[in-house]
This record gives sequence, structure tokens and C-alpha cells, in this order.
Amino acid sequence: MEPAFLDASQASLSSHALELETLIKDELYYNSQSFSKQLLLDCADLDDFDHTKIIEIDSQKYKDGVFIMKISSKGKSQKKKLIFDLVKNILTCGKKKKVSFSEIDEIRIGHKTNIFNSYKTKSKDDESHLASFSILFSGNIRTSMDFICSSVPERREIVSFLYQLINTSKNCDNEYNFVKKEWDAIGKDTIDFSTLKKILARLNYSTSDHILISLMKFSDTNSDCKLDFTEFSNLLKTLRGRPELKPLFYRYSSHHREEISINKMKEFFKKEQDEDWTDDMCHDLIAKYNIEKLGHISFDNLEEYLCSNSNLLAKPECSTVYQTTHLPLTYYYINSSHNTYLSGHQLKGLSTSEMYTWSLRSGCKCVELDVWDGSDGDPIIFHGGTLTSQIKFSHVLETIKARGFEISPFPVILSLEVHASVPQQIAMANHLVQIFGDMLLAPLDYDLAQWPTLEQCKNKIILKGHVNKHNGSSISTTSSSSDEDDDYLRSSNDGGSSSSGLSLSSISLGGSSSETKKKTKAKIAEQLECLISLVSEGYKSPAKTMELPVWMIHSFAEEKVKAVQSEAEAMIAVNHNHFIRVYPRGTRFSSSNFDPVPGWNIGCQLAALNQQTSSEPMWLNSGLFEDNGSCGFVLKPSCLLPEHSEGFNPNAAVRHPLSKYSKLVVHVISARQLPKYSKTTKGEVIDPYVTLSIKGSPLDQKEVRTKVIDNNGLNPYWGEEFEFPLVHSQLAILLVRIDDKDKVGHNRIGHYSIRVENMRQGYRIIQLRNNFNRTIPLSNLLCKFTLVE
Repeated sequence: MEPAFLDASQASLSSHALELETLIKDELYYNSQSFSKQLLLDCADLDDFDHTKIIEIDSQKYKDGVFIMKISSKGKSQKKKLIFDLVKNILTCGKKKKVSFSEIDEIRIGHKTNIFNSYKTKSKDDESHLASFSILFSGNIRTSMDFICSSVPERREIVSFLYQLINTSKNCDNEYNFVKKEWDAIGKDTIDFSTLKKILARLNYSTSDHILISLMKFSDTNSDCKLDFTEFSNLLKTLRGRPELKPLFYRYSSHHREEISINKMKEFFKKEQDEDWTDDMCHDLIAKYNIEKLGHISFDNLEEYLCSNSNLLAKPECSTVYQTTHLPLTYYYINSSHNTYLSGHQLKGLSTSEMYTWSLRSGCKCVELDVWDGSDGDPIIFHGGTLTSQIKFSHVLETIKARGFEISPFPVILSLEVHASVPQQIAMANHLVQIFGDMLLAPLDYDLAQWPTLEQCKNKIILKGHVNKHNGSSISTTSSSSDEDDDYLRSSNDGGSSSSGLSLSSISLGGSSSETKKKTKAKIAEQLECLISLVSEGYKSPAKTMELPVWMIHSFAEEKVKAVQSEAEAMIAVNHNHFIRVYPRGTRFSSSNFDPVPGWNIGCQLAALNQQTSSEPMWLNSGLFEDNGSCGFVLKPSCLLPEHSEGFNPNAAVRHPLSKYSKLVVHVISARQLPKYSKTTKGEVIDPYVTLSIKGSPLDQKEVRTKVIDNNGLNPYWGEEFEFPLVHSQLAILLVRIDDKDKVGHNRIGHYSIRVENMRQGYRIIQLRNNFNRTIPLSNLLCKFTLVE
């Protein structure tokens, strides 16, 4: 029988009394763990100096400011004053550029950003890299500030000082300082009732005056009708508690005592969480929250554990590379990016090598390079026939080599869309060989039965592209203009951009329909052709594909994937040994995304998404690829692999023998400290609701939503239960999102997704993500999950 959950706002205040028998530090009310990203320091291959050690520095000099050469966004050097504000924890450069120390994610030594690439091209300066460094800030597409010091010793001193300041600032970026910042904004040592209402509204909570007066009286330990910071922290801890868990706790305590014995703890974890705990595990948990040795756990301690990162929904092994690496590469889903170089709009966005860094560090293992003739004879990357900016092909390759294997040693696929002339294709080949060398995977034997294993492809670069012909075969000559190019050209017939597919001089805006329908037969330089190991080929039918060598790949527009669902069984068989890449239709100019699930359902390995765009398809992509240690490769479910896939159809109502679950039950309980939507009116408190949806087989897809909780983002309580019948649980992904209901619609607050068969049963915490796919500080959702076999 389910416990009778209580509405948090109506729960008895006395049940949350904090016994303040002794004075304790304010910080003890809060989790001291920092929620900032760890600072990265990249000085590889340039400097073995230890920038992390503390050195003696004249801090006053940096407070006053030091002059330094700053590189502008256009690649020009300018002398600026760099000021270290140690009071506000802000770095200031010039009159306008300011950044908080805690927002700095990375320090790079040398010329390793898009801005420095532009600077090198214009200035021909290759000597200042040892005296140069860059700092990169938080965000989806990170911004950099780039500097050249007068000497290497000066650069070492500045970077070492920055490293210490940034880490100190990040360590303070925790619950306590988050609340203290809101408190200090009031500018008073104590607050009265009206001020309490204001500060709670800033923390996203609103309630009736009657309840708030009761809360204030309860927390006002010296009865002076005001609250100091310690008393306010006491009140906030009460609001952030989860009284709805009390009935569950009392079910395992004797006579409603405020403790649970070791034996009852083991019973709790077995019955409620489906976990086998030992006595030692229980003692270790108790010791985590108590100095003295106890034989029981209190409600506060159990509540803290259940709402902590130790009790997340995903199985712990999912955060590690636990799947076998000894199967052919085609057996894995591969995290893939479309038009990787673009940071925004498909027609007028910024092209930047930093997008490759961002994508690769996000776990992406297949990136796209659209290569065109550069005006100086050196190939460039940009979206041809558009107003997007341009970047050097060689600079992108250097970035991929530096960043491609930081997340995992598994291979990186470079999807080459070659529009360059033969001379510049030769230049491309030279860059590829000079930069990657032995890392390039050699073309495979013609009669190879299946792809090498994931293990065998470690630390390899796999080049995907077109070739002229295949010696010893009947395969026809292939054009360098891909299926994706044709799709883009067709979408341009209404007066948009067109491209003939070879050089920049051939690009025309608003080309005629007859011109855009022509497919250019283009020669691929032998020097480039001999490097291609994954060869693009047009699709005809499943039977024809099965006759092709395994190293041939098809590219499907999103509409094509829908069309082949009628022959799902055959497509699953095709994807056993051949690759299929799915890409967005050409009219998605705003970099929106298609639904990757239909492709995944039939075993397509590569769903190339516009990863710069936060949307439901990318949330699902994150949910899939956070499995297997976020390494970029996830083994396809058994129903899609050769040994167990015979007769399987994701669109048929016949359950696969290896599908674990027939039903998922989700009890949405409560959330804590939901952030305000960025466009929320100042002072307005959000009205949150939760949407749950199952994505996967069309037979399993379902979406439900909770009621709206008015004026409460701090501790909203729902207490609603939903059931999801499942036919193909191996393919199912749960998507959770929280939105703010307003007068004109809804505003996104946070989201989370996970493969159903990777979930743990019981009472679990969900850490919500923001638009940048980063965990939202302090915020979580508590649910109970039941999986029925």
C-alpha cells in the first residue's frame, strides 16, 4: 500500500522542528559541495610548468591592473588593462569586458581558440604562442578572452594566479553562498516579515501571510519578530524538507519513533528500493551523517540520503564504460553531430572550431566538415551558399586531434562533405596525413565480413566520404555531391541559397530551379580518396545494400527514415553490418532537429543532430548517450543485434523475449528549488507542472502531465501517479520536463531523460538539466519508480 503523501505546504510545522540545543555554523544548514564545473587547465605539449602550485605573487599589482595584449574577436591585437577584482571576484579587461571567476571553465596555454586561429592567419605570428593564453566562460557556445603576455614568465605568473582565484571562487559556488548572496542583497543583518516575503520570492516561493507568519514565529528563536541569517537558514531548511516522506519513514520505525534500526533499514532498501544492503553498508550510511557510532538512522539523515546524488535514478554502472568493446563498430549507436562547425543559424550563423571542442567534450564521436576552396589556396569549412562565416580546415583538424579523445579513447568519425577543387583536395589530404598520421584508419578490405571491433578502433580517426570508384567491383562512380547536399539544394528552390558543389566561385544566391536540380559529377583526388575508409553510397533497397561491402554507408534524410519503417525487419538486418546516417532536412534553417527515435528503432547508428540547439530530440540524445559512461558509443539493445533480432519489428505488438518490463509506474512526488525561467517577470514566482513521456516504439509512446502548482518553485508537491504500458522496453526512453505555466503558454524550466531499462526502482532523485544540458544547481525532482516485469 502506498504511503499517504502529505502536501508540503500544509504539513505540520512541528514535525520539522530543528533542535537548536547548541549554536552551529550557518554553513551546516547547507550542502558545501560546489555546483560549478571543475576548472580545466590545458597546457599540453607546450609547458611542463606546474601552474597549480601556489606561488608568491604581488596581488596588489593585479588589483590595480596590468597591461596586456588582448586579441579581439576579429583577430586583431589591442593593448588592454586586466584588473583582478578580488572583492567582487570579477576579472575585468578594458571598459566593458567582465567575467566572474566562477564562470571560467577552462584556461588554455598557447594559440588554441578560434580567435587565435584568426589572429595567426592575419598576423602570421607563430612565435608568441608560448606567451599566450585564453580563458573560456560558461555557456552553450563558450566565449573566450585571448591574451598575449610580454614573456613566458609573466604568462606563467598570471595563469597561476588565475588558477588559484578561479578554484577558490568555484569552491564557494555552493548552496550556502547561493543563499547568502540573496541575503546580502537585502543589505541588512536582520529582516522583518515584509522583507522575508521579498527574499523568499527571489528564491521562488510564495504562500499566504498566515502560513508565512507561522513559519517566521517558529524560526524566530529569540522572539524579537526578526530573523537573522541563522534563523532564516533554519526556516529555509524547513521549507526545503520533504515531510511527504514521513509516512514512509514511520512504516519502518517502531511506534513512530524518529529512528529506524539497522534491520529495518535493510528491509526498507529491499522492499522500497529493490536493493540488498548489508549491515556494514547501513553503518557506513549512518556514519556519513553522525560523528558518534549509532545503530539507527534518523528521518533527517535518511531524507538527506534519498534526496542526494547517491540516490539518482540511473543505475550506477551507467556512469562507467561497462558494455563490451569487442563487437563490430556497427553494433553501437554513435553520438553524432550535423554541421558541427555552426553555432547557430544554418544560413547566417557563426562557424567556429570551438564548436568541435564543445561537441567532442559532450561525447560526440561523429562530426561533420563541409570543405570548400579557400581564397588563399588552403581549404576552408563553412556552410556553402550561405552567409555563415569561414574557418580553416587545418585548424579544425588540429582541434579534433587535441579534443577528440579526451572523453574516451574510442574512434572519431569525420564526415567529409567535399566541395573543394582537386588541388585543394590534395591540400586536404596533406593536412589529414600531417596532423593525424597513423591515427587514420586505413581503408578496409573489400570482402571484409564485418567491421573491426570498437576495441580495435581505439584512438583512430575514421574518414567518411565519397570516392570515384571501387576497383574490382561493379559499383558505379559516385559524385562528391552527397544526398544531404541534394536535399539542401531542393530546399533552396524557392529563392534560397544554391550551390553547384565545387568551389566558392560557383556559389550563387537565388539560383534557378533547373540549376539546383543538377547533380555535379566531381572527381575526388587520389590522394584524398585513398584515405577514405567509410564510403558514401546511394541507397536503393535493403537487398542491394546487403550485397555491398560493409565499409559503405548510406545517408538518409529524416523523411527517408519514416518511409522505410514499413520494412523495419529488413532495415534492422541492414544495420547489423552497414552504417546508416540520418540527417536533418534542408529546410531546418534555424538549426532545429528531427526525432532520432525512428532511426534508432531500426538500428541506425548515426543520428546527426544540430547539437547546438536545445530541444526535445537533443534531450533524448543525451538520455541515450549518458549510458556507458558518456563515452559516445552505446551498444544497441539485444533486439537489434544479429543473435536476437530475427523476426523483431519495433512497430509490431509482439514483445521481444529479452525486453525486461511490461509496465512503468511513475509517482511524481515533489521538487525542490526550481529556478525561474529566464524571461520570468521580476518578482514573479513560477507555476510549475511536470510532463512525462515515453519515446521509443510507436506502441509505447505516451505523454501525461501533472496539475499546475501555483506560486511555488521552492517546494512544489504533486503526489500524482501515472502508468505506462510497455511492449518494447528495450527501446523506451523516459523524458521528464518541468515547465512554468503562464498566461500565454509555458516556459521551460528543466528536463531529464533516461533509457527505461537503465532505471533503478524505488524513491529516486532526478537532477534536472538546463538548456545547456548542465545540471541545475540545488534543483531536483523526487519520484517513485516501479518497473513491472
